[in-house]
Amino acid sequence: MADQAAAAAAAGYTVPPDHDQGGRILRTVWVLISLSTVVVAARIYTKARKTHRLYWDDYLIFLALLFGFVHAALVSKAVSTGMGRHMMYLTPDQREDTFRIGALTLVWAFLSPMTGRIGFCVTLLFLTGTDPGVKRWPIWVVIFLQLAVNISTIIVFYTQCGGNVDIMWRIASTGNAALYLEKCENYHVQTDYGYFQGSFNTLTDAFLTALPAILIEHTRLSVRAKLGLSLLLCLSVLAMIASIVKTYYAKALSEQLDYTWDLCSYVIWLSVELNVVIIVASVPLLRPMFERDRRRTGSAQLQKWDTSTTLSSIFSKKRARTNLSRVDSEENIIEPQGNQYPMERMGIQVTHEVTVTYQPSDQAYVHAALVGLVQGEIANPRLART
Repeated sequence: MADQAAAAAAAGYTVPPDHDQGGRILRTVWVLISLSTVVVAARIYTKARKTHRLYWDDYLIFLALLFGFVHAALVSKAVSTGMGRHMMYLTPDQREDTFRIGALTLVWAFLSPMTGRIGFCVTLLFLTGTDPGVKRWPIWVVIFLQLAVNISTIIVFYTQCGGNVDIMWRIASTGNAALYLEKCENYHVQTDYGYFQGSFNTLTDAFLTALPAILIEHTRLSVRAKLGLSLLLCLSVLAMIASIVKTYYAKALSEQLDYTWDLCSYVIWLSVELNVVIIVASVPLLRPMFERDRRRTGSAQLQKWDTSTTLSSIFSKKRARTNLSRVDSEENIIEPQGNQYPMERMGIQVTHEVTVTYQPSDQAYVHAALVGLVQGEIANPRLART
């Protein structure tokens, strides 16, 4: 409010200008969530076109995207009530609305990247199923810890004032600051827990970067192919960087004097982190969209022997795949029987005997084929090339 700013100036305090960071927040949040939407849509299209079905990792990433949209919508609402401006220029109602909506944004800002990381963990569970040399239990541990740490962060935030949750957004009102100090935990607690949560998520991203590198190292590919595959599967390093920066800005959680201004960088990096997690978890599965030239090259070789096998047969309800495994030729001298054939039509008839084998088309090798691991392409040759 202008009168509060004037009073502060009269008292000898330095009064900041009434700048508004709301536009920067909105541009960042909506550009990133739009990019995530495009990438997830491409992921779902690729999976549906290639496999005629979706898997658990797809549903989790889609859920993370929905959480991201809820976060973006709430951030937009918070900006409309004063987020991005200095508190002294806001009315008491604006402050309370901004604090309340801002508190709600944190829930979805934690749930979205958590769900995205778990979604990528499920993808890695599929991929490690093709490599007996890689244990899967560490992935399950990471999934459990992701749930435990991030859910507990939300609980700690919302229980810091016991049952008086509304004190958190009424703190800026006259007389409520003392009530906050009396009823609530030290506000440094949420900052410290924010550092812990951010550090754990950073370690998770480091794990999600290292594990695909191990899978790639174990596969039989050229060095060039391994490098290309690493660029797709090890993108969690970008999420790790975003998590580090976001954790640094978590210090704003203990800034009580100008909350609506000081939290802006933290809000922006929350959005960066959740969208980067969604994107890097989806990009590896977009690889088939850029393999058209390779498919055309191999299609002529496949057409002769495998034209009767369709993609739908790979992902049928019986989960079986039909592959042409062997072609034999047999020459028999056919003797005419009775008057069925004239004598002059005696000759050699060549028959081709086709043996068809059926193999289970499981989730592990399907995902390995989609991302380009050679064991998956061997198990699903048509999936790798169609």
